[in-house]
Amino acid sequence: MTTRGMQMWEHSALLWNHPWPQLRVVADGPRLRVHHEGREVGAMLLERAGAVQEVVAVKRRYGAE
Repeated sequence: MTTRGMQMWEHSALLWNHPWPQLRVVADGPRLRVHHEGREVGAMLLERAGAVQEVVAVKRRYGAE
């Protein structure tokens, strides 16, 4: 995550990169589901307590739904 958007990497390969205003980020318990153009493009399991809330706060600050 950056101030400009979110990226999904697999090892050294960039799978996707979208700016915050184009994303919809949904907190689902410890999971964070990321949607772009109406489809789910990624899901993350965030184990640290409070991590999902931190991401939700960042997405609101930078313009994601």
